[in-house]
Amino acid sequence: MLERTIIFDLCHNEMLNIEEDEFSNFHALLKRLNLKIKKNETEAISKQVLKNIDILIIGNPIDNYFSNIEIKTICDYVRIGGSLILVSEYGADYLQKTNLNDISGNQFGIFFEKNLIKEMKKNDDQSSSMIKIENFIEHDITNGLRELIIGGTCSLFLNKDARPLLQSKKQDLWSEVFNKSKEQWIKEKEQQQILASYTEYGKGKVVALGDIDIFTNHSSIGIDSLDNHQFIQNIIEWLLKSVKESNVMTFILNQMGNLQNEVKDINTVVNNVIETITILERRLSFLEERFNISSVSKKSENGHEFEKVEEE
Repeated sequence: MLERTIIFDLCHNEMLNIEEDEFSNFHALLKRLNLKIKKNETEAISKQVLKNIDILIIGNPIDNYFSNIEIKTICDYVRIGGSLILVSEYGADYLQKTNLNDISGNQFGIFFEKNLIKEMKKNDDQSSSMIKIENFIEHDITNGLRELIIGGTCSLFLNKDARPLLQSKKQDLWSEVFNKSKEQWIKEKEQQQILASYTEYGKGKVVALGDIDIFTNHSSIGIDSLDNHQFIQNIIEWLLKSVKESNVMTFILNQMGNLQNEVKDINTVVNNVIETITILERRLSFLEERFNISSVSKKSENGHEFEKVEEE
């Protein structure tokens, strides 16, 4: 079997460090899948760092920010065929003090929301952030799954071509947002929540999750709980498959359409500027003419008065 390479970025203080004991079972899964594991601990993300990399994992960065150059590099990496896993936590960028949404949202249409998702437990009428998922959207990643459990997750907001991967079937979940002034979580309305997402971008793929605990050895919500192990394996296997050529062509056509719209918008702005300049030029010409006429008139009046004085 062809050996593929997965790299964990640790240069932005990410929580998901594959060498730590709490991720040992995840490490073992990647080895069973014949993946070569690398870490980026010292360098900013660059083309060189991502050279010959099949999957990049950014696992919940904390108190650190990605530069615009890094964001463009990651976007280009995915567009030409790389795969990307993005992981956040409850509170997302707001509490984690990072700018993951500048990558996931602005580039791929996946926004991590600054909340915590909870549900009511039927047995004891107590709310919990441990969410059990039993209904699945049809996709290669969800094949063979019966139950998943995740804990401490934020929800996702999607646009562009991003699609939900895990979501509540009914309005049985709600979000809570941290109120800094009150230092407590405030409940919002109950509604359907998206907990994981995927998208294709050019020749590459992206999967985003709002919880890191699913990758840990945690006994109740970790990789070995229910079908969590199979879910993570399905994610890796899907990311390693090539995007269909027809989907790539659709992406290119959409990008061309977007570019044409941007050019039209630029032309509209330029035409508005030209029109404004033309109006200003006409106004200035009018004012200059008025000024010249006024000057000539005053000179004529002064000259006439001078002649009258001489005659006297």
